[in-house]
Amino acid sequence: MFECEDDKSFGSVQGEIVSISDETDDTMLAELQDLYDTLQDELEQLLEQRDEGLMMNAAGMEVKLKDGSLCTLRVSPDVVTRILTVLEFDELQAFIENIARSVEEPDSGHFCHNVNKD
Repeated sequence: MFECEDDKSFGSVQGEIVSISDETDDTMLAELQDLYDTLQDELEQLLEQRDEGLMMNAAGMEVKLKDGSLCTLRVSPDVVTRILTVLEFDELQAFIENIARSVEEPDSGHFCHNVNKD
């Protein structure tokens, strides 16, 4: 039901990635969310006790730019957490890559157009 792997490539912060099957029932998902929230609160308290609370105020998404270089986009962890309640991680990654592509290759044409126009 659950898969866990080391996250060795996510910036300078090491952690775990837990994959949850799409077939997981709502009761189990609610329990997992409660457990996650509890663990996050405990981690925040531990970091604050060690004066490292600021470490939890950053999250990032890695994007490959047009020139092939990698760029880490810094995002509020709260925003990422909220987005991941409705999107899968790969969907969020595709969205971020689309934004990066749009910034690198701006299109000032009309937003709406007839794609079947001869």
